[in-house]
Amino acid sequence: MKQSIKGILPQIIIVIVIVAVGGSIIVNQLGLFSPKTAGAPAPSGSAAALPGAGATGSTVQAPSGAAVSSGPAAQSSGAAQATRTSSTRTIAVRVEEVRNGSLSNYTKLHGDVVSATEVKLFPSVAGTLMESRVAVGDKVAKGSVVALVDPSKVGQNYLPNPVESTVAGTILSIPVHAGDTVSTSTVIATVGDLSRLRIVTAVPERFVGQLKIGGSAELSFDALPGVVFDAKISSLNPVLDPASRTREVKLALDKNDLRILVGMFATVKLVTEMKNNVVIAPRNAVILATDESYVYVLKEDTSGTKVEKRLVTLGMEGENAFEITGGLREGEKVVTEGKGSIVDGNTVRVINGKVGAL
Repeated sequence: MKQSIKGILPQIIIVIVIVAVGGSIIVNQLGLFSPKTAGAPAPSGSAAALPGAGATGSTVQAPSGAAVSSGPAAQSSGAAQATRTSSTRTIAVRVEEVRNGSLSNYTKLHGDVVSATEVKLFPSVAGTLMESRVAVGDKVAKGSVVALVDPSKVGQNYLPNPVESTVAGTILSIPVHAGDTVSTSTVIATVGDLSRLRIVTAVPERFVGQLKIGGSAELSFDALPGVVFDAKISSLNPVLDPASRTREVKLALDKNDLRILVGMFATVKLVTEMKNNVVIAPRNAVILATDESYVYVLKEDTSGTKVEKRLVTLGMEGENAFEITGGLREGEKVVTEGKGSIVDGNTVRVINGKVGAL
């Protein structure tokens, strides 16, 4: 029996050692016998949990060894710090002054240059056009013969019948040729006064209620790039074209210009609405949000130049500006460039060059 126990004793010792080592490892892993006691300071470089951190946040290791919580309280503190940083940095902006003036709306159309007065010439008899005695561009006096018509028929012989100009002017067109058969309703030629030109355009029906004699327009021509001519409405057709739903409008140049010729194609900017003596802000200063419109106004105080977010009420909209009916006064300065980099209360610096955060 003693020999049997003595034979298995080494195995028993080995099992006991294994169990002891394994138990020690498990105890260390579970931390059941940690050398730290409650309330003892954490060693340098370790994380110290804040009260309640286990429920609402986590703990992260700071470089200095101090623990930083990432919970709501820390997030709020970070946001406040970001706001303080944003409000203390200086941002470069461009500004413009709010002014009092005129604002207009317009519609862009196309038109043709014509003579102010055009007279069509007709023969007094039917027959065959023998010849035209003038060419397009020729100047004629009142009573000048512009063509001859032969009224002869089979078995009859008549003297040629002259077609005379009823006015002095310039030949604008000759729509017939020698040998053509003409009647008393056939246009032989058109005579016009080139000293007085008009631009004819067609205005869509939706704008006709805003048109009036003397209304303003600007004209430009492909043949004269970069040059703008002022014009005014001289006549309005009393009826609309039923096919195109447009109203014919004629414009007179404020000053005649020999470079403008009959037949030229014109681009017309016709003013459809105008307001005078209104507060105007640059279009690029106004920020149009979903439910509000606002600008950033320049403010000077003891701490420097800052911007103030200001809600505004808009009136008429122009090409490059807005009418301001509330929120701004004439003479105030508003930010036109750099708006995307600022918030209410930012310190700014007004510059003339490129804008951006400093």
